[in-house]
Amino acid sequence: METLNPAPELRRPKAKDSILWLVLVALAAVLRLGPIASGLPYSDYVDEGHILHPAITILKSKTFDTTFSTYPPLTSYLTVAAIKVYSPFYRIFHHHKLWKDFPAEQDFHTDLGEYYDLVTPPDIIWLGRLVIACLSIATVIVAGALAKSLAGSRAGLLAILFTALSPALVSRGSIVIIDTVGTFFVLTTLYFCQRLRVLAASNNRLVWRSAAFTGIAAGLACAAKYTVGVVFIAVLVTILMLPVAKKSKTILILVSSAGLLAGIFCGAPGMLLHSGKIVEELRGLASFYQTIKSDQGYWSAAISGWEIGVPLMITGLAGIIWMFWNASTRGVAVSWIAFALLLLSAVVWSTFQPFRNLLSLVPPLCIAAALLCDSLGQYLECSQRRLAFIFWVAPALILFVAVSLAWSSLRHLQLRTPHIDTRIRAIDWLRQHATKEETVLAIRELSILPAEWKRIAATATVIPWFQAADLLERQRFDYVVTGDFDLRYASDPNAWSAYRERWQAKVSPLPVQADFGQVVTPVRPYLWRTNDERILILKGNAQH
Repeated sequence: METLNPAPELRRPKAKDSILWLVLVALAAVLRLGPIASGLPYSDYVDEGHILHPAITILKSKTFDTTFSTYPPLTSYLTVAAIKVYSPFYRIFHHHKLWKDFPAEQDFHTDLGEYYDLVTPPDIIWLGRLVIACLSIATVIVAGALAKSLAGSRAGLLAILFTALSPALVSRGSIVIIDTVGTFFVLTTLYFCQRLRVLAASNNRLVWRSAAFTGIAAGLACAAKYTVGVVFIAVLVTILMLPVAKKSKTILILVSSAGLLAGIFCGAPGMLLHSGKIVEELRGLASFYQTIKSDQGYWSAAISGWEIGVPLMITGLAGIIWMFWNASTRGVAVSWIAFALLLLSAVVWSTFQPFRNLLSLVPPLCIAAALLCDSLGQYLECSQRRLAFIFWVAPALILFVAVSLAWSSLRHLQLRTPHIDTRIRAIDWLRQHATKEETVLAIRELSILPAEWKRIAATATVIPWFQAADLLERQRFDYVVTGDFDLRYASDPNAWSAYRERWQAKVSPLPVQADFGQVVTPVRPYLWRTNDERILILKGNAQH
């Protein structure tokens, strides 16, 4: 099992390989692009606003040095670039500039904070998701290229298959999230590390350029998600293990370090210009996360079918062990293990353990599983004992891993694609039942978009919840659109609780005409409403 490159007689024709690559990349694209419109015109994931609001701010202020530093800005920058490219088409479709449909200041800003769910126009949401989907698909391609460089075309195909189907990657391949961007640049860093090994082994002068690229990719990874910037340890381990003189290693480290700083500056200039402020914000964020406890730890989440699953986990870990045992891949395994251990040490201490923090470890695990399956297949093909049941061990293992991944990914696609936000369902109900002569009183805290109210024929009055009780006493309405209100983070708990009791007494006699969703509405506007917000449509107090 020492040989990595397949024997010439076992190699497939290049044309057939190219077709298989295209088919698998197309599969990855379908899984990631399929749910891209889910939930529109509202965000579909809690963190989407953390990237999209800074993107809107950048376009409004015309500066890339934003004041928002809790999340690295690279993903926002990429979204801004996509918006810039798309804006001429938006003008053709809507006959006005995209900037005119940005959230109005009076709608976005309130005394209690800014409305997190108010992201307009909705094109910005799907553009951000498109950026993420493209990088997720690119991650699949880079995984195949890296595996091919390590062990040949068949290993590359298997790596593409596993990464294309991985539910951890698929589920985060069509939502606006920084972890997918960080994962792409981490894997790109590892790919350039492999290029560095290959070039150094052949004394190629381009080794210096690859060293710069490794540093730039690591810097961009850090600019996408701060913690995954520790992938630079893989760069250092790779350089230190190269078969070159110490002086050359020193120069390569300096070149890659310069690339690291360049990547960070391009992707997150605030890390260098306002480092003290960012450190302070990250300390505050870490303290906040310590108040949250995850339902699952990293390990239990990883082995669940919704993330990695037991088959891929066992095969991938076995692949890492095999890579370490095999002399030709030992250096690769050491650099990957160093990165994984350093990343784990940075996040495992927190009581809040969302698996997305370890998303960048999934592609290397898929590649390791692909290398193991490929090596096992080669060994059995070359074995003198070609018993039927032995010959089918490798294909059966590949099929078992692929089917387990595909099942969860397709299930995710099935659950997410047809999902409709309850706010859309509420407006659709009003479109069918409220006539243009009727009036509607709606609570602003529900965060129904202003453009959505224009879809109904009735006249809608949208006001803050704390003003609604007084207005309902003074004025008659045919319908009241309200919800169940959560008083988390109340500045005056007693007064807010007393008002809630007053409101409930006011609306409880009104008969419920329609109800949607289950999740209570936070009164604070800066909290995400989810796509399953509880919305009640009541028959109003108008006299007929």
